[in-house]
Amino acid sequence: MKFFIFEMPYQLILSCNMHLRITSIFNFKQLAFGLCCLFLFVGCNQKNQKNEGENAANTALTPSQLYWNSASTTLQKITLSDTAIVRNIHWNQSLESIKETIELSETQPANGRSYSLYLDDSDLNFVDIVYQTNAQNQLIKIDFDIYVEDRTEVATLMDEFEKYFQIKYGSKTLNGGKSSWLAKNNTRIQLEDVSTSKDPGIKLMYSLAN
Repeated sequence: MKFFIFEMPYQLILSCNMHLRITSIFNFKQLAFGLCCLFLFVGCNQKNQKNEGENAANTALTPSQLYWNSASTTLQKITLSDTAIVRNIHWNQSLESIKETIELSETQPANGRSYSLYLDDSDLNFVDIVYQTNAQNQLIKIDFDIYVEDRTEVATLMDEFEKYFQIKYGSKTLNGGKSSWLAKNNTRIQLEDVSTSKDPGIKLMYSLAN
């Protein structure tokens, strides 16, 4: 019995190998391209979802909350939040229920409690916050005595507070050098530049209207 062995021409072998390599490279490029497209799609989808979530959150905020969120650190430190009356408190709230984390002032009022809020690491920019109560030890008034380094800072902060109150409470009423607003929650707000030649400052007062 005879066996015939056919030898494949060398050129044909090279051609087949090259074809296989080209096919492999082409398949790899297709796979890489597909993976890149997938990653881009997932990234864009996540970004769109994030943007949609942020837009939905912003839509749910009131104009005053939006303004407060973008306000200066000084205004945010003083008011603490845009909720409740100010600093997360409500009228007729008991004095003992007020949860302040700042230090008590050296001098305390006869009816109420006083705190010192430092706006930076110096002793030049600070706020004395006085919570005043009625005979039942319930909150009826809050005074903010704001001290800053110069008149420029006073003007900037006064302008920022006026814009904030304009958005939150509407048009102001002028009485001498005082600007005042009457809120729907029975709150009266007064803002005044009380600067002297040596001590630039602002007086901010929240009080129960009736």
